[in-house]
Amino acid sequence: MARLREFDYDKTLVSAGKQFWANGYQATSIKDIASVTGVKPGSLYKAFGDKKGLFLKCVKHYMEHTSYYAILIENPDAPFKASLRKIFNLMVDSCDESVRNSGCLVTNSAYEMASVDEEIFGEMNKHLSQMKQAVLSRIRSAQASGEIDKEKDADSLAAYIMTLIQGLLVSSRVTKDQSEMRKAIEMGLSLLD
Repeated sequence: MARLREFDYDKTLVSAGKQFWANGYQATSIKDIASVTGVKPGSLYKAFGDKKGLFLKCVKHYMEHTSYYAILIENPDAPFKASLRKIFNLMVDSCDESVRNSGCLVTNSAYEMASVDEEIFGEMNKHLSQMKQAVLSRIRSAQASGEIDKEKDADSLAAYIMTLIQGLLVSSRVTKDQSEMRKAIEMGLSLLD
C-alpha cells in the first residue's frame, strides 16, 4: 500500500514559492525550503524531484492562484480599468511587503535566470507571454463593450500596459517610491480613456 503524503502539497508550494519570490532561485536552497515549509528535504525531493522541479511547480501554482495574471482573469466581466487598478494598487502596496512580496515571481525569475538557466528562462517567458495575451484579450473585450475606444491599437496598448506593469514591478522592489508609482499608474490608465 502506498504511503500517504505527510504534508499539504498546495500549502508547501505556496510557502516554497514565497521563498523563491523573496530571495530568488539561486539564493534559495532546499534546506531553506525545508525550514519555511516544515517538510524534510527527503520528502521534498520525493514529491517534487529536484530544486528546479519544485521551483517550476511553485511558479505554475503561483500563475494559477497568486499572480497578477490570475488576478486579471479572475473576473473577466469586470471593467478592464478596474481590474488593472486592482493589480496596480497591489503592486504599490507590495512596496512594504506586508501583504505580498514585491515584484513578481515570474518577472524576478526571468531577470535572474536569463543568462543562468535557459529552461527556467524559457518557462518564465512563456508565462510573461501568457500575461500579455490576457492583457490583449481584455483590451479587445473592453473595446467591444465600448470601455476603450475601438480606434486605439490594441496591440500597442497591450505592449504599453505590459511595459508599465514591468516598470511598476521593478519599482516595487528597487525604489519603492509609491508616489511616483501612483503618478505612472494614473498616466497609464488615462491612455485607456
